[in-house]
Amino acid sequence: MPALLSKSESMKNLIKVLVVSAVLSVPAISIACDYPERPKLPDGTTAAKEDMIAAQSSVKSFLAAVDEYLTCIEQEEAAAIAAMDGSDEETLKRRDDLLAKRFDAANEEKFLFGEQWNQQVRAYNAARAANKSE
Repeated sequence: MPALLSKSESMKNLIKVLVVSAVLSVPAISIACDYPERPKLPDGTTAAKEDMIAAQSSVKSFLAAVDEYLTCIEQEEAAAIAAMDGSDEETLKRRDDLLAKRFDAANEEKFLFGEQWNQQVRAYNAARAANKSE
């Protein structure tokens, strides 16, 4: 049977759990590292050249903003870990896993968005080629 903790030890453990919970929840709702808003892509089959050029600029800006977001959450996490006092290995591993998941999700979003953009560019080029051959 496990030994019972003293009242002060129980309180210390409760405080540690509350602090870790609060710290872990901060990056998810962080104000400093806002995930960029995904721009709307034009329909490549019907878009005008000007719309595609404007969209290309928006796509580049979005991808750069995602990179800035990744840098921000990495810096935010480093600062949060530095502010923690005597973190155990398990807590650091959980935090590292959470950061890796956020990185993976953002990079997956970049890849998928880039692929959607490329599909619209191909559709635009096909539509222009079809119009020229008529």
